[in-house]
Amino acid sequence: MTRFVALASSVAALSAACASAPAPQNSGKPAPSPQESAVVKAPAPREPSPLVSVTDPYNLPENPSIDGDIAEWGSLLPRSPGGKPSPTDPNARDAPSHLAFALTKDGAFVAADLAELAKDGIWLAFGFPPSAPAPSSGDEAHAARFERMFRLDKRGLFQVAPGGALEPVAHSVTAMKRTERGMTIEARIPVSAYPRASEAPIVAARVRAIAATTPAPPKIDAGEWIDVPVPEPVAFEPHAKLRAAVYHQNRAERKPVGLSYSPADLDHIETVRHPGKDTSTAVATEYPLYVFERKLGDVEIGHVSAVIPSIAVFKAGELMELVDIGDVGEEPMGIVERNKQIHIFSYSQTDKLDDAGFQAGWSVLAILEDGSTLYPFNAETGVGRWEKVYEIHSDKFDWFGMRGIPREYADEETPRAIEILWRFDKQYGGYLPTTRQLTTLPAPRPKPRKKP
Repeated sequence: MTRFVALASSVAALSAACASAPAPQNSGKPAPSPQESAVVKAPAPREPSPLVSVTDPYNLPENPSIDGDIAEWGSLLPRSPGGKPSPTDPNARDAPSHLAFALTKDGAFVAADLAELAKDGIWLAFGFPPSAPAPSSGDEAHAARFERMFRLDKRGLFQVAPGGALEPVAHSVTAMKRTERGMTIEARIPVSAYPRASEAPIVAARVRAIAATTPAPPKIDAGEWIDVPVPEPVAFEPHAKLRAAVYHQNRAERKPVGLSYSPADLDHIETVRHPGKDTSTAVATEYPLYVFERKLGDVEIGHVSAVIPSIAVFKAGELMELVDIGDVGEEPMGIVERNKQIHIFSYSQTDKLDDAGFQAGWSVLAILEDGSTLYPFNAETGVGRWEKVYEIHSDKFDWFGMRGIPREYADEETPRAIEILWRFDKQYGGYLPTTRQLTTLPAPRPKPRKKP
C-alpha cells in the first residue's frame, strides 16, 4: 500500500512540472504545420548550353605544342569587362565551354575546354571588318570574303566551302583529349586559310564559337562577333612595312578608298572606290603591291600605284621612303641612271580644257646612293596655262619637254607656239629649261600602246 501511494505521488509531481513548463517561442511566426517538409527542394535541372566564351590568351605559349593539353594556356575565361557588362554581350563568362584565340603572322592558335552541347565539337568563325565602301556586287558577298567558318572536332579542322561542304584544312594541326566534362582541344590554323584582311598591320580579329549541334553552320549577326586583340600587331612579309605605308597613305587622303589584301597572296592589294563623282556604284580593282623598277648598289626602287602613284625606296632591303608622285602623272614616264643617281621622270596634264586653260608639267625625282631623295629640276618656265599642249622626250631622256600654245607668255597679245626643253646640267646638278618659239605647232607623235 505504501509503495502504491509513493508511486502515485511521483506521477502527480511529474504532471504538475509538465504543466508549468513555458510554451516554446516562435517570434510571432506561425508554427510550422506537421505536414511541411524541412528539406529544401533542388532547382530544376538547367538545359545543356551551346555557348562558348572567347578570349585572347592570358598566357600564350612561346611555341605552342598542339597536343590537346591546355594547361600551358592558363585561364580560358573571358577577361572581366571594365564596368557593368552589357546585357547583350555575346561573350558570357558563365558559358560552360571556353576558348582562347591568338592570331599571329605564323598562324592562328586555338585552345578550348568544351562541355555540354559543345563537348563533341564547335563551329568556329573568325575574320575582320570588311573594307569600305563595298563594291556594287553587294555588301553581303563582299563581307563574306573577310570571314572564314570552320568546324573543329575530334576529326580535325574543316573549312566551310562557299557551297557549304566541309573541306579539310591543309597544313592545319589539331589534337584533343577527353575529360570528365567533355574534351579539351588545340588547333593551329595556317595563314593560307585566313580570310581577307582590311588593315595593315592587323591589331584585332573578330571571333565567334558555338556548339556544333547542327549539320550546317549558323549565320552570325553583326552584334554576335567578339573582338579579340592580337598578342602583337600582325604584319606579313614580304613588304610588311610597305603595306603599312600604303594604308597610312590612304588614311591621309580626303576620300580614302577601301583597301584589303589576302594574307595568302601578299603580292597584291585591292581597292574599292567610287568611279568619279558617282557614289551609287563602287568598283573593286586589284593592283600589284610593288613593281620593281631599278637598282643602284644596295638601293632599290619600285612603283606603287594602289592609292596614289608613288615610288618606294629601299636600302639594304629596308623601306626608306614612299614618295608620292601623284601630282605628276599616274606612273613614271622613264627611269635612267645618271650622275650616280636614279632619275625618275613624270609628266602630268589635265584632261579637259577649262576657262583658264590646260595645266601641264614635268617633274624629276632623284634617288641618291644613300637612299635619300631630291628634285634636281628647275620648273620655272614663265608659262602658267596652255591653250594646246603635249609632252615630248628622247628615248634615253637626254632631253624632255613640252610643245604647245600658252595662254600667256612674254606679254604677247597673240599667243604663239613654243617648245620648252630640259637638259641635264652637270654644274647645276640637275635639269634646266630652254625655250624657243615655233613657226607652227607640229602634230604630236602617236604614243606607243601600253603593254597589257
